[in-house]
Amino acid sequence: MAMLLTEDSAGPDPLLAMAGERFDRLMTIESRPLSGGLPPGLVVPMYEICRRHHGEPLSTLAARTLMSRVAYGDHVIVATGAGVPPKLPQGETDGPPGAAVLARAMALGLGAQVTIVSEEAHSKPVEACAALVGSSTARPINVETIPPHPKHGPKAVEALLARCQPSAIVFVELDGPNQDGHFHGVRGDRRPAGTMAHLHLLAQAGRTAKRLTIGIGDGGNEVGFGAVRTPLAAFHPNGFVVTTVETDVIVSAAISNWGAYAVCAGLAVGLGSPDLLHGDTLEGKLIKACVGAGARDGATASAEPRVDGVPESGHRGFVSLLESIVASSMTEPGRASSSRLRSREVKP
Repeated sequence: MAMLLTEDSAGPDPLLAMAGERFDRLMTIESRPLSGGLPPGLVVPMYEICRRHHGEPLSTLAARTLMSRVAYGDHVIVATGAGVPPKLPQGETDGPPGAAVLARAMALGLGAQVTIVSEEAHSKPVEACAALVGSSTARPINVETIPPHPKHGPKAVEALLARCQPSAIVFVELDGPNQDGHFHGVRGDRRPAGTMAHLHLLAQAGRTAKRLTIGIGDGGNEVGFGAVRTPLAAFHPNGFVVTTVETDVIVSAAISNWGAYAVCAGLAVGLGSPDLLHGDTLEGKLIKACVGAGARDGATASAEPRVDGVPESGHRGFVSLLESIVASSMTEPGRASSSRLRSREVKP
């Protein structure tokens, strides 16, 4: 019999929450360039709005809900993809690496069968990232696509959910529509009609089916922020971009990839498995593979190894520091006894 670690309903393990405070602080360091049109000063206030909504560290909240809701062998869907022509015809470098790394962590740590879903135009960067992490998992990480147009969305989502029957659906840097039904970038630019694959419908269908939904984003226009739309739109300099699409958990980070990595760190501490983090070397390979497959930096639209304007070296440094925090969190006094989350038997 396989074992899955979970928590009881009383709330988070105190030491896991302590680690979450560290992960959250790291993932909300504002590092995007001051030039280029990305609104400055958003990261920490956005995080604080989401933190008040949930009442505990966001990274480890997402991790512990995954641990409690995903049993060995369950399916999990990860949806990603932002950016449209002409600047980002095959998407941006923020999203595919985070989705792939989180898929890897859930496959290794939870024994999940993971499918990454994107729209057709973003498939090559997503496939490149999935291929890099898939060699280390027992099961392959599948990649599926949905064509862009609202008429395809409902049927494609219905078929995907019926086929996979996922326990959880996670969104990493995926645009969601605003209250007028339009998709926007964080700068306020409106996505042209017919260019979006309407993957946000996975969140609405998942919540209706009582599946766990988690949104990871950095601008307020991504799926999940609908849960805090009113206070966020009131604060946001481009409040009209804030999506109405809600998720059960919303993780707000400086860069969406970083939010996904912080959730992986939460899984690493919660499950006692530091190898669930991917390491700085693989991080560099993921960014380069993403660019090589056609993705561009979302801040500058350049085909350089950058994510949201931050060079590859900065992201490698982030991952290295995250690994250090995981290691120190797992050696805190009392970690050996307190981190043993209750287990339940499940069939493989």
